[in-house]
Amino acid sequence: MEFKVLGPLAASVPLPSAAQPRRVLAVLLARPNEYVHRDTLVDELWPQGPPSSAAAVVQMAVSKLRKALSPGVPVDDVRQRLRSGRNGYRLTVSAGELDVTAFSELTAAAAKATGAERGTLLEQALGLWRGRAFADVPVGPLVEAHRLWLEDQRSSVLGKLVELELAAGDHRAVADRLGPELAARPGDERLAGWLAEALHRIGRRDAALAVLDRCRQALWEHAGVSPGEDLLAVHRRIAGTGWSAGGAPCRLPPATPDFTGRAGELAEVGRALRGPAPVVLHGAAGSGKSALAVQAAWRVRKRFPDGQLVADLRDDGDVLAGFLRALGLAEAEIPADRTGRISLWQSHTADRRVLVILENGRSEAEIRPLLPSGPGCAVIVTTRRRLAGLVGARPVEVGALSDAESRDLLGAIAGETRLAAEPDAVRRVLACCDGLALAVRAAGTKLLQRPRLSVAEFAARLENERLRLDELAAGDLRVRPVLADALAELSPRQRKSLRLLGSPGVSEFAGWFATALLGRAPGEATELLDELVDDHLLHAEPDRTGFVRYRLPGLIRLALREPPDPGALRRALTAMAALAEHASAALGAEYPPSRRGDVPAAVSDRVAADPIGWRDVESANLALAVRTAKNHGWTELAMRLADAYSDLVGPRKGGSPAWLGFGIVRDRVDLPAEAGKLLKLGHAHADAGDLARARTCFSLAEGRFRSVGDHPGTGSALIALADVDADTGRTGAAVHALREALDLLRDCGDLAGQAMASAQFGSLWDDLGDSRRAKECFDASLLLSLHCEDGRQHDRSAKRYADVLRRNGRMDEAGELLTSALIGTRSSRERHWEAHVLRSLGDLHAKTGDAEESERCLSRSLELFKYVGHRHAAAYTHRSFGESLRLAGEHGRAAEHLSLAMSTFRDLGDRRGGGYALLSFGRLRADEGVATEAAEGLRTAAGLFRELGFPVWELRALKDLSAVDQSGRQRDRAREALTKIRFGATPA
Repeated sequence: MEFKVLGPLAASVPLPSAAQPRRVLAVLLARPNEYVHRDTLVDELWPQGPPSSAAAVVQMAVSKLRKALSPGVPVDDVRQRLRSGRNGYRLTVSAGELDVTAFSELTAAAAKATGAERGTLLEQALGLWRGRAFADVPVGPLVEAHRLWLEDQRSSVLGKLVELELAAGDHRAVADRLGPELAARPGDERLAGWLAEALHRIGRRDAALAVLDRCRQALWEHAGVSPGEDLLAVHRRIAGTGWSAGGAPCRLPPATPDFTGRAGELAEVGRALRGPAPVVLHGAAGSGKSALAVQAAWRVRKRFPDGQLVADLRDDGDVLAGFLRALGLAEAEIPADRTGRISLWQSHTADRRVLVILENGRSEAEIRPLLPSGPGCAVIVTTRRRLAGLVGARPVEVGALSDAESRDLLGAIAGETRLAAEPDAVRRVLACCDGLALAVRAAGTKLLQRPRLSVAEFAARLENERLRLDELAAGDLRVRPVLADALAELSPRQRKSLRLLGSPGVSEFAGWFATALLGRAPGEATELLDELVDDHLLHAEPDRTGFVRYRLPGLIRLALREPPDPGALRRALTAMAALAEHASAALGAEYPPSRRGDVPAAVSDRVAADPIGWRDVESANLALAVRTAKNHGWTELAMRLADAYSDLVGPRKGGSPAWLGFGIVRDRVDLPAEAGKLLKLGHAHADAGDLARARTCFSLAEGRFRSVGDHPGTGSALIALADVDADTGRTGAAVHALREALDLLRDCGDLAGQAMASAQFGSLWDDLGDSRRAKECFDASLLLSLHCEDGRQHDRSAKRYADVLRRNGRMDEAGELLTSALIGTRSSRERHWEAHVLRSLGDLHAKTGDAEESERCLSRSLELFKYVGHRHAAAYTHRSFGESLRLAGEHGRAAEHLSLAMSTFRDLGDRRGGGYALLSFGRLRADEGVATEAAEGLRTAAGLFRELGFPVWELRALKDLSAVDQSGRQRDRAREALTKIRFGATPA
């Protein structure tokens, strides 16, 4: 029988095809005629850890091998080749049956022979090899060690045979023999030296040098080492000049030892360097482009065995001449003219693998001649510009460090222990660094330099904007000169534009604001802004309204600090006032208002399409604009901005800027204007649900209107006061205010005011139980509104009257009035009143059993109230929604809406709204059969209506209460409420 392992595993009998029996056979042939313990076999088959069935698998594999090697022979028969014993197995291999034995015998014989006989024996020994030992068997540690020993023996035999052939002058035989061998082992210096010698001797010098270059490259790529002295000597003999003992030139500066972050950028650069396209690292001055380039270069340098070269393009000197000298060319070989140097550089790098770093590139024309030509070369360019014209380049932006990366870098420099003691101060320091890597490094170095300086004290220094750039300096590591260099590279036009953009004190602004500030046509301004973005002096991204929003980095703004240009600033604030007024007009309209002539049409349309979004992104800048206009003494502009800001944000959320317009007219002692602004502020507070502040404003407005004899104004203030008083339970005061308002408005002939007061009186009389007076008031209101210039008051009166008709069961009449009112409010583009009408329609549909249409109307009403920011009115819609869902049997959703309504009414102090919500909540609990909670809610609602003086609503609550509480305690109260209704026991 024969066994062969010097190549694929084979035998003179068919072997099992399964992997495990063949692997077991390989182990037994590595140790023939020896017992191999079962544990050894298990470790060999499963080096990473055996399964629980390992012993059974080994036993099965042995069984298959026995059947193949000794077919029909019993296990315990002496003829059995594969026997068990000593907790293991032994494979009997006789002399001459294993090719390894024959190889060893031939090698030993060759060692004793001489001359041609020795060569013949060595040839025969190598002839036994059919490939790599155990080539087709997955091996474990034992067989792998045996394979390496066999390969080493073969290599020794091959070397001895080659030495014999070289000594005999048979160089062609050596070349033929070693070509395939070196292809399999390109980094074998001994084989490469022999093959190069052989090729050189048969006249193939170029091929010999190519063999040496490939070996040198393989050594560098796989082991990071240079050729040894023996191979260097071979190169010197063949080439006439030798490789330097230090290998290819490496001009890379040391990598930054505390380099932190940039994992994504490093990975992207690493991938890009696999191809010849230049990698352009572009970013702001001080962003860490150079540190990133060097870090990436050190990671990949083994892929470029012919050298790594670096040049700073700001330095004086000929870059190409320096590169050529670094690659070993003598001074006499370098052409004097630039064209010749470019040509030599490109030809010299055509077949090499060189990595080049070009720092501080300023233009594409400067970079192109310096690019190596070979496909195995790579280039990293660092630049403050994007260099978009560098065809085929792979751009990688080096942006601001993330908060986590900034924190890690600061800790790596200043020490984690020190930073951990003052986490809040660390955040303040990093906020001042604005994610600029140089600034973070300077801050960390300053803290390291001064161990007694607390982080909090350093943060306080940095927060002083006048000191910040001076504080961000340690030794020659300084932020100010780096930013100054970047600004110095700009054209005069760019520098002037950047200074204008930095003058208002805002950190970010929309394109329309920048256009107004620059005082240029939109196209020209956009081109200028794009240039500054390309130079990383501005950041740009679209905001939620579709405008491009620009951000001026804080440190750049400080480096530019100059007095603002008043003309440019006033131009920009005027544009902001116009757009704010346009957004305010669009806020309450269903359709966009007419375009303004003082702003570009495209900007005007976009603001009108989403005034809420515009308000949200511009509110901080708008507040700053109010203060800036006032500080510059531009009073009228400040008033415009303040009024628009108050309309958009509301006086409660807007803070002091929203009240600035009022302050201006108060300082002027302009009582009529002051009264008008107070009335407007009161309505804004009422819309936001702040009834206490609203009443204060209305009272102050009434007093000022009276003092100047303005009857229409006084009447408007009294109507507004009555509305707040009715909601908060001051029904007597509300009736008195409305009566006085009607008298004043009648005397001055204000028909719209009379219609408004009459409609409000009608709703109040209905709540008080006087249906006759309520009808009279609504009839008067509708008649008066027909004679007004526009139909808006008629729609409002119709809405109020429809609510009363619905509560009294007159559904058809209510429906006609509401349909007309809805058409009118949509035509007049009043979103606020459209939402009110939709709520009333939702109530009507709920009452008539059309739950689907009711939900549609109420959902749209909620949407509109939330859009215009009327929290108070939205709470009434939530109450209506809860009642509608209760009637439809959706108790869970009804409870959610009613809970939200009650919570809002409680927060706003609206007792009447709270009573409505409690009444619906009590009805809901009654429908659910929870009598105790129902009775409690209805009893509380009745008591609240009694305190407010609304007997009709009290009676409704008591009626529902009697259905769940049979005690009769509410009967006396019901009689009392009914008496009030019948005999008019209402506020005088």
